[in-house]
Amino acid sequence: MSWEEGFKKMGQQVLQKLQSLPQSDPLEIAAFLILLTFIATVLVLFILACTYCCCSNSQRRMTTKVKPLHHP
Repeated sequence: MSWEEGFKKMGQQVLQKLQSLPQSDPLEIAAFLILLTFIATVLVLFILACTYCCCSNSQRRMTTKVKPLHHP
């Protein structure tokens, strides 16, 4: 199974879960919303981290390179 098929299968499962939500009890709805909130938070933090690392114009500290010891 390729990653595309995996994403399609996962998307279909989420869609089926969303379609069955009106028939679910409140505990299942709350658990599903907490899970979706967690996933969304992780994705937003990942995007922010990538944006900060790739698009930041701040000067980065250069580490001091060790120079060889010269004997007189």
